[in-house]
Amino acid sequence: MERLTTGIDGLDEMLGGGIPVNHAVVIAGPAGAGKTILSMQFVYTNLLKGKKCLYISAGEDPEALKANTKFFGWDVDRFIDSGDLVMMKPRLIDVVNLTSDFLEKLPHVVKRSSADLVIIDSITEFNDLCQTDIERRGRVLNLYEAIKDSGATGIMTAEASTDGDGTRYGIADYVTDGVILLRRLQSRDLSELLHVVQISKMRWIEHSREIRQYEVTDQGIKVHSKYSVIFSE
Repeated sequence: MERLTTGIDGLDEMLGGGIPVNHAVVIAGPAGAGKTILSMQFVYTNLLKGKKCLYISAGEDPEALKANTKFFGWDVDRFIDSGDLVMMKPRLIDVVNLTSDFLEKLPHVVKRSSADLVIIDSITEFNDLCQTDIERRGRVLNLYEAIKDSGATGIMTAEASTDGDGTRYGIADYVTDGVILLRRLQSRDLSELLHVVQISKMRWIEHSREIRQYEVTDQGIKVHSKYSVIFSE
């Protein structure tokens, strides 16, 4: 099965080589866990390999996102100029109707794009606009099918549930092909919070189920070996 590198050696190792092409995967974690950084690292690495990407940001403005990624040495301006990277920030709230019609348009935007990679950062903001769980499930399923039909590989970031074992609404966990969990653990001596990653689900492939520590460096996210993990008592 063809894979796409995440740009993170340790995570690729856990995945057995990377994310399978045409999979739609959720990256779930609390605020500040590095979901957007991981997404952009995935994007930038694959832009360098000639892939095209559609990045839809429901939160951060694209200009701010571009400025922040330069801290890691990822200058995406040339890919935007060439058309290989399209960054969008939809207007989700309409003053008159309280919500815009972008929820209806999103699957069509994905299908019409020629992107190899589609990033939704984050799916939680779109779910927040839905009135019921039935609507949320329908919206996520439509988006999942749009990604699959387009032939792209999709990444959706999401806020973690209270227990940290999945997404806040729990819908994307079941609909999508894979879930990568980012968590925080207290160090043994209570001196710091440690970031750890675990692949809780990845359809059709063998993958690691171990918990590994990671850190955010000036070159992006680095995932350590399993022996680096320090659990709280």
